Amino acid sequence: MAIGASSSGTLNSDLHDFPRAVSRATLGHRARYGIFVFLRDRQTTMTWNAPDIASALRVVWQYMRLVHSPARSDAILVLGSFDTRAAVHAAALWREGWAPVVIMSGGIAHRGGLLDTGWDRPEAHVFADIAIAEGVPAKAILREDRAQNTGDNFVCGRAAAEQAGIAIRRLVVVAKPYMTRRGFATGRIQWADVDLLMQCEAIDVLDYFEREADPERTLSALVGDLHRIIVYPSLGFSLPQPVPEEVRDALQRLVDDGYGARLLAGYDLAGNRTGPH
Repeated sequence: MAIGASSSGTLNSDLHDFPRAVSRATLGHRARYGIFVFLRDRQTTMTWNAPDIASALRVVWQYMRLVHSPARSDAILVLGSFDTRAAVHAAALWREGWAPVVIMSGGIAHRGGLLDTGWDRPEAHVFADIAIAEGVPAKAILREDRAQNTGDNFVCGRAAAEQAGIAIRRLVVVAKPYMTRRGFATGRIQWADVDLLMQCEAIDVLDYFEREADPERTLSALVGDLHRIIVYPSLGFSLPQPVPEEVRDALQRLVDDGYGARLLAGYDLAGNRTGPH
């Protein structure tokens, strides 16, 4: 499979063939197809695929999706999340020989929150099982199962590599598409002495959201990640990234239409502190 082509994956379809529509009348949480569907009353005024929302979403998606050409590296680090296709893409990279080892990073995180996977196992173990089903030998996988956030993915991933005696100079980092820029900005602070190459599956934004079990939940997650790109540099968590005005305008539009459930409390959309210091 050529990198840059969309990874279809061959693993158990229960993990990949998500329903395209979920009843919005259903409230609460329920697990389906190994993915945690987060349904609740929302104050959204438009569905994610309404023309104005989809237009703003595309602007934000194109900014947040940061992808580098792959090169021979010392390891592949996979940032755990509720999107298992990151593990599929990492397996494809391993099969093509871009790195000899895959570090799966992610614990049991975000319990009860928007990003809760609903799994009873760490993200690293779920992702590792997927990679093994995709042809990566278990001996080529390091399982880092403590990370609770993106910074932890790099800090704990680095510790796992050091414990295994693996010297890292260049690292391929795989994440869900809209997490790649934020992942890069975080990694440049948390693992600053390595060359980071960001990778994700090749997929159009509309196709990505159409396959999601709960696209409104995913859109709120995306908005939260963009807000963190803006806010976190001032806290020392990530490297500053220039944010074009059209991206800021699109963010404002998405928040105005109710997709701000994961915004950081105490900060406005420009990243300014609004609460007590």
